[in-house]
Amino acid sequence: MSAVSAVSTVSAASAASAWLVTNRWLEWDKFEQQFAQLQQAAARAGLELQRVTTDDAVAHLDGPLPPLALIMDKDVAAAAQLEARGVRCVNSARAIALCDNKAYTHAVLARHGITHAPTVTAPLTYRPLSEAEWEGSAFVGGVEKQLGYPVVLKHAVGSWGSGVFLARSRAELVRMLAEAGTRPLIAEAFIAESAGHDARIYMVGNAPVAAMRRRGAEGDFRSNITGGGSAEPWVPPAPYVAAAREAMGALGLDIGSVDFLNPGAAEPMVGEVNSNAQFVTLAHTTGVDVAGHVADYLRGLARR
Repeated sequence: MSAVSAVSTVSAASAASAWLVTNRWLEWDKFEQQFAQLQQAAARAGLELQRVTTDDAVAHLDGPLPPLALIMDKDVAAAAQLEARGVRCVNSARAIALCDNKAYTHAVLARHGITHAPTVTAPLTYRPLSEAEWEGSAFVGGVEKQLGYPVVLKHAVGSWGSGVFLARSRAELVRMLAEAGTRPLIAEAFIAESAGHDARIYMVGNAPVAAMRRRGAEGDFRSNITGGGSAEPWVPPAPYVAAAREAMGALGLDIGSVDFLNPGAAEPMVGEVNSNAQFVTLAHTTGVDVAGHVADYLRGLARR
C-alpha cells in the first residue's frame, strides 16, 4: 500500500481526537516508520491519532476539524489555516516558520542571547547575481570581517545537510553565492572543533527525552546521518539541557530537536533547531521510545 493510499481522508475525521498532519508528496521510508510509530504509540496512550495530508486538510477546512493536530511537515500555510479555525497545532505555524528558515532562527536566538554560531544573513535578491556583483557586495565584506575563512554557507531553507557548503576563500564564496541563485542564504562561522560531529537533544515539552552524538562520513565537515554518518547515545550535561529548553522556549516549540556544535565544550553552542526532526534513528540509537513520549504529551494536551 502506498503512503498516499494509507492516509485517511478528512471526510472521516470527526471521530478523531487529533490529526497527524503529513505531506502527501514527501515519501521517505524513515518518515513512514515514524508516522506508524506515532499512531501506534497514540493508540497505546488512548489517543486516536488520524493521519491526514496537508492536501486534504486545506481542501476540507469547511468540514469537521479536530481540536488538536500534530504537524509533521513544514507547510506553514496549512498549519496557519488550521489555527485560524481553532485547531491547536503542535508545532504552531509561527514556530515551524522560525525553524524552517535558519535566518529567522538566528535572529530569534540572537535576540534572546542564546549562544550559537556567529551568523551573517545574506540580503534578499530578486534575481540571480553574477560573481562580479557578489564581489562588490557589502555582504561578502561583512562575512570576511565578522567570520573569516573558511566559512560555512547555507541555504537558509534546507534539510538533511543539503545546501550546506564550506568556502575556503573569497573566490569560493562568491562562486557559491552566484550558484545559489535567488535562494535565501546565511553564512556561519566555521567551528573547527565541531567539524564532522555534533550532538542532538530531542525535546518534548520541557523534557529532554533522548540525545545522541553524531559523526559525519569520513572527510565530511557536516554530521548528518542521512549523508552516511553514524550516531551514539549521549547524556547531555545540565548546561546543554538548559540551553535546549531556552532555545525551545524562544522559538515557541512544543516538540523539536536542538543541535549543538562542539558538544565537548563547557559552554553550549546551538547549531540548529528543528521543528520536524526525524527521530527513527535517534530512537534506534538510544533505545528510547520517542514516539511514546510524543503521544503522552499530545494526550495531555487533548485532555485539557
